[in-house]
Amino acid sequence: MVVPVVLTWKVWAAIWRGEFSRAWDGTGHSAIAQIYDQAIFPNTFGWTLSYFGGMPFPNFYPPLSYWCVALLHHTHLFSFASSFKLMVVLPVLLMPAAIWLLAWFLSNRNRPVATAAVLASVLLLIDLRIMGTLLAGLDYFSTFQIGLYTQPLGFVLLIGWFVVYSGIGATNSSLSDRADGAPAFPAGRFALASLLLALTVLANFFNATTAAVLILTTVIGDLVRWRNAVKAEQRKLERGRLISHMLSPLLGGSLTLFWLVPMLSEYRYFVTRPYVVETQSLISPGLAIWYAIALVGSVIWVRAQRLGQVAALHMWPYLGACVILAAAVIFAALFAPSWFPLQTPRFLATLTFLLTVPVGFALAAAFRWLAKLLGEISSKNPTITLKRTRYTVGVMAVIFLIIVISAPDLSWAYAFYAKGQKTSIDDVLDFARQHRDGRYLVEVINPKVGAAWTEASFDARAINSYLGSQGNETISGVFHEASPNALFTLPVVNAFSNYPDSFGVSSVLADDLDFAAQPLSEQIKRAQFLGVKYLIIRTPAMKERVGKEITSAIRHDIGWWTVFEMPGPSAPKIQALPYRPALVLSSFTVKARRRNEMSFIRLAEEQFADNWFDVLLAKSAETKIDRLADLEKFGALIVDSYDYNDEAIAFQRLREFAKTRNLICFSSDSALFRRIEAARTEFPLLEVLERGPEERGEIIEALKPTYHYGTSSIRQQWKTIRGILERNKIATGAGPSDVEGEIAHNTIRVANKTTSNAVPVLVATTFHPNWNRNDGGAIYAATPFYMLTFLEHPISINYQRTVLDRLGIWLSGIGFVVLCLAVVVPSAARLKDSSRLASRYTSNLSSTASPPTLEEQK
Repeated sequence: MVVPVVLTWKVWAAIWRGEFSRAWDGTGHSAIAQIYDQAIFPNTFGWTLSYFGGMPFPNFYPPLSYWCVALLHHTHLFSFASSFKLMVVLPVLLMPAAIWLLAWFLSNRNRPVATAAVLASVLLLIDLRIMGTLLAGLDYFSTFQIGLYTQPLGFVLLIGWFVVYSGIGATNSSLSDRADGAPAFPAGRFALASLLLALTVLANFFNATTAAVLILTTVIGDLVRWRNAVKAEQRKLERGRLISHMLSPLLGGSLTLFWLVPMLSEYRYFVTRPYVVETQSLISPGLAIWYAIALVGSVIWVRAQRLGQVAALHMWPYLGACVILAAAVIFAALFAPSWFPLQTPRFLATLTFLLTVPVGFALAAAFRWLAKLLGEISSKNPTITLKRTRYTVGVMAVIFLIIVISAPDLSWAYAFYAKGQKTSIDDVLDFARQHRDGRYLVEVINPKVGAAWTEASFDARAINSYLGSQGNETISGVFHEASPNALFTLPVVNAFSNYPDSFGVSSVLADDLDFAAQPLSEQIKRAQFLGVKYLIIRTPAMKERVGKEITSAIRHDIGWWTVFEMPGPSAPKIQALPYRPALVLSSFTVKARRRNEMSFIRLAEEQFADNWFDVLLAKSAETKIDRLADLEKFGALIVDSYDYNDEAIAFQRLREFAKTRNLICFSSDSALFRRIEAARTEFPLLEVLERGPEERGEIIEALKPTYHYGTSSIRQQWKTIRGILERNKIATGAGPSDVEGEIAHNTIRVANKTTSNAVPVLVATTFHPNWNRNDGGAIYAATPFYMLTFLEHPISINYQRTVLDRLGIWLSGIGFVVLCLAVVVPSAARLKDSSRLASRYTSNLSSTASPPTLEEQK
């Protein structure tokens, strides 16, 4: 623990002097932790309005780190800044100790191997020549400069869990005997393993997945030994170990259901695509050397097992898990599934640190070879002590120091803002505290242009994050995946920036060269539609463009930053729509999509790119046509997917609708569409859009604009749809201000100012299935991904758990009770057995005592 701290004293000095994070992603973690601390804790289910027009938190993110920060702060023993830094720093400090424990355990308490492993881990922590290609967590630079704060906590918990979990039922001697001679159930170790697994899952996704792989390899090893056991006693022991290794993860998993169930049930709204990296780009020369040493160490480890120096019980599951992770990384780089947020570098970083154990075996063997060469140990007396091998230790220490001293020196200027010193963002944040009448758009700055712009790029992200934590709202943030509105808001932010910020999402707008080439005036209109009132700009070129385009804007120059205040009031967050929306029946996905893939999101993107919002598109929650309700509230119906239970009822419903409203149908091979087309005269307002055979195209990467969508068939189809909607739009008779309401933390209240019935109301907050009307009325997602509902009377819309979510809480509660019983019941049984044994021993002593002599009787 001390060695890496001494070698990187600059970063620890910056952390000690720092108060709030300045790291690339770290500012987002810090800001969202403040929001969680202030408005959500102790719950693990919440909503924040601060980013993207609203997003759930921590529904999609493991909550343990944020929960612990809030807990420390709410004890009133620490400030929030100290609580946050403590949860960032403590796991990093514990990592060398955790690796020593792991290597010591797996090497059968071999101290030279454990020491070599922990010294090797120091290189991983501080030397970017090894981890510099990944920058994906666990090392100092990734943690403190990039801001991947939660991974070290999960890694330390992962190691602690594996050591405890692997030791369940390791040998007969590890189990206390019951009075009847049978081995006692290892209740304490079993319960601790279950609890540590739950904490690992709740700390970090990547370490949770690694734990699942380790469970798999451990159980497979148990099955093999159980089948191969010959003696009845050994088979009984192996069966008990297998059962324990299967039940413990089940119990640990049940403890996480209060968070896992909501996360999985809402997963279709988690906006992400797989982060695919070419395999060859992951491996640096230093990392290649590391893996070569690990391979040699694995061979030495296996050889030591065959010689009986270490046990195979833990070795094969561990090495098997490492092989599976390595294979998964290579497989993911070539065939990453489009539905899963696989981030190859993050798993590779975990694997790299797990390989410190075989690297420790290799270095310990090298130490032993050098000691023999120097004559400090021999085959007859191979014992290694510091006194006997002082020259070998000296040589190895010199080599270690040469490696670490020659490592590139890094600037840690962007880890934390210094405490008590005025920062370059303070005045901008002070301005925002006084101006809360609209949303903010902060320019994203390219960090690769030069040193000054690197600093500005970190500050821009900090401004964007800390605006949210102090009560303002921005249309972007670090947590892109949490809100479907990111597909729309990020491309708008990119239009005001010299650096695209669309990582981790699959957005047509962010990939569209034609969208990026639109005049700034069009982007300003979109920003105003999103409720933007203030533009925070840093680069001179963008300041000049915005100043020329919005001549009536009020300009506030604040140091190097300029805040442009848009003229007039910002778009209302709750407004009545002037025209009835169009209901869309189409597929829905916010995961990785292809360029020519039709869906509701794609149609909404086309409407957003067109900058025409007279008739908003609304997503139908009901996918089956024969079950559609409240069709009379919509001005048009767009059918892309034909799903139904009863074809006759579906046909009848569409026919009745087409008598008074526009029915727009995409051509299809569906029997229902062919029936509609055959009876076209019965559908007066039917419009058919032909779609020819077309390849779905490539998966949208969207890291920057790369493709022209202006001539795509879907864009041409949208132009036809817009023409139909514009010619036949149905006025509601309501103005935007005919409704009133307010948006609070978890509650939205809306009321009519007029007596109009079924007024379509747009709530400029991200749609999510956990928003529910108090009267059970329907809520729809509407362009971009706001909430649309129809108002007949005053209502409230509440963000709340579903029945399934509450079931997850109950199951976690039951799991916790079982965990307690797993400790209490065996302990009580052992206590009872001990009392019975003591009574029997006392009774035996009494019965075998010799009778009193005559003298004693007298």
